[in-house]
Amino acid sequence: MPLEMNCIFTKGLIPFVEKEVGPEGVAAVLRAAGRPREYLIAEYNWIPFSVADDLVRLTQELMGEPDEERWARRFAEDFMDWKPSRDERGWAGAYTMSLGSPRAVYAKSASLSNAKRWATEELLSIGRRRAVLRLTPLPGVRVPRWACTWIRVCYERFPTNWKLPRARIGERSCAARGDEACVWDVRWKNPPLGARFWGPTAAGGAGTAALAAGIAAATLLPWWAIGAIVPLPLLAGGALGYGLLQRGRRRQLQRLLDVQGEEILYSSRQLEGKFRDLETKVEQLSLLMDLSGAVNATLDPEKIYEQALHRLVHRMGYQDVSLFLVDPGRAVVCEHRVAGAVTLGPESGPLEFPLRADAGAVAKAAVTGLPLVINDVATPAEPVHRPTAHFLNVRSAMMIPLRVKERVFGVLVTSSTEPNRFTEADVELLSAVANHVALAVDRAESFQTIEELSRGLEDKVRVRTEQLRAANEELQAAYRDLQATQMQLIQREKMASVGQLVAGVAHELNNPIGFVFSNVSTLEDFVKRLRAMLETYRAASLPEAERARVQAQWDELKIDYALKYLDSMIQGIREGAERTRKIVRDLRVFARSQDDVWQAVDLHEDLESSLTLLNHLLKDRITVHRGFGELPSVECIRSQIDQVFLNLLANAAQAIAGEGGITIETRCENGVAVVTISDTGPGISPDVIGRIFDPFFTTKPVGEGTGLGLSISYEIVKKHGGEIRAESPRGGGAVFTVRIPLARAR
Repeated sequence: MPLEMNCIFTKGLIPFVEKEVGPEGVAAVLRAAGRPREYLIAEYNWIPFSVADDLVRLTQELMGEPDEERWARRFAEDFMDWKPSRDERGWAGAYTMSLGSPRAVYAKSASLSNAKRWATEELLSIGRRRAVLRLTPLPGVRVPRWACTWIRVCYERFPTNWKLPRARIGERSCAARGDEACVWDVRWKNPPLGARFWGPTAAGGAGTAALAAGIAAATLLPWWAIGAIVPLPLLAGGALGYGLLQRGRRRQLQRLLDVQGEEILYSSRQLEGKFRDLETKVEQLSLLMDLSGAVNATLDPEKIYEQALHRLVHRMGYQDVSLFLVDPGRAVVCEHRVAGAVTLGPESGPLEFPLRADAGAVAKAAVTGLPLVINDVATPAEPVHRPTAHFLNVRSAMMIPLRVKERVFGVLVTSSTEPNRFTEADVELLSAVANHVALAVDRAESFQTIEELSRGLEDKVRVRTEQLRAANEELQAAYRDLQATQMQLIQREKMASVGQLVAGVAHELNNPIGFVFSNVSTLEDFVKRLRAMLETYRAASLPEAERARVQAQWDELKIDYALKYLDSMIQGIREGAERTRKIVRDLRVFARSQDDVWQAVDLHEDLESSLTLLNHLLKDRITVHRGFGELPSVECIRSQIDQVFLNLLANAAQAIAGEGGITIETRCENGVAVVTISDTGPGISPDVIGRIFDPFFTTKPVGEGTGLGLSISYEIVKKHGGEIRAESPRGGGAVFTVRIPLARAR
């Protein structure tokens, strides 16, 4: 539940400040409250309790009253005084007076606490002239001293409604001083019976006394009759006095009820007016929402103007509405569109005024950017173009500028044939309409500007995109070439490293192989000598027993078998050493590091070296057919040409799944060495043959090829001024033809 104070508090505070400080004090209170005066004096409204406390501090400062309790007593005394004006008088005064007595007021104190949403009030006990009341703050509320004092003084003043002395209040505890609650002991005097009662009663008493004296003198009646007759005048006087008292009380009550009824009727009329204003505001809000939806549904300024003027005339009930637009180039404000009555100017065309403040109310609104209201053109407070007003039969008009940021681009004008037609509410409504129209037009113009910029930007982006695409393609091609070159360089470095490694290994192998090869002949000579010596020993005469023992040893050691195969083993060692020498020699040729040394090379020798190195791919599976023609030496870089032949022969061997053949043919044509290498593999498919020389292109499974062999071969042959071509005959297989000039181009 929010901590709030009913505006009955500010309804009493505002007149009090106005009386003590003046209008400037009231203006300060309204600014501090952030509410208009109409809101703060309406008893059905509420303000935060903290705001009420701030208003009290402000009022103390304005009045120069530093003592909070003294200020609260002054305010409460003024608050409880009877106000002749209904604008200042609250319902509580008439309500408490209508209860008839102080006791009834204190008995109803709990219902009076409904005006406080920051504390609860309880009636602990009540007698004929005494009551105990408790005011308990809600949790978290710090009760200021002025609040306790104000409520306590109001309770003191309640008996004065019946012209009785103030109530006497004893304060047992106070929440403002830190206690849990405020507890008050209230004592009062009730209204006396008055002369209306005591006059007839006294007269009846006197009559009773006189009657008793007369009867006592006469003594004609018995005692019981005298006792019954004598009190009759007193009873009659008392009854008459009570009747007169009740009659007076009924009249007083009726008067108070009439006052309360007037208060209720006044409050009802006020509420009715508020409800009418609220209905008008709701209707205007609905119309504004409808207008907002209509103008925001289009980006065409002309349709926005049309929708706004149409609704102002046909939905909001204005007689005549015109739209003027500012033409900065011509320094005029010109009528652009009208709705309602015909507002066209004289026969010269639409209305048009110079863009000067003294040229008319429309021009002044356009120049100053402030709304103008002309209540009667007969007595205008603003500049009016009287011929136009008389021609159009205009008596009152309202001009609202259309503003976007700091620029006024038009004026919305509504006019009427009646004087004093427009109020502040009309100004607020038309200003809201103007804001909606201005924002919608600004949005439409911004969209059009953005659309034009977008079209221009799209054209620029399109041209730039084409340029970027072309540049990107060039960059991609250059990047591919650079990547291929880089990979070729890497491959060449790898091959150079491999060549150096192979050269080192070949060199290391060459010595032991040379040792083996050179010692084979010596070994063969030594074996011949040993064989001759054995024959000599066998021919020598020995005793039969010794001869038998030697023969047995001969047979046991299988000397005949060893001598039989010794020659063939020596021959095998010779052939293996020779073959190893050839392989080492080819490896050394392949691994030569003089990459850039051009020299005369026998291509047949290179081909044979390559076949030797690839023997592990060829033996027992692939037959090599040589068709070597007459071919002179070719000037080239031997290691690079070796790499070309190795790549082509390796690809041919790997293309043959099982057994097959490779054919190598050479010839010389017009100063060009031609080498053709063909295989019996499956061939190259037509969709692939055009890409086989591209870098990184391979048809081998992942991990088995880099896609650089043929690309490097292509670059090497091209570097030598030759060409390499691939074909795949219809019968199957692949044919690679390498053409290299015999002499280097100078």
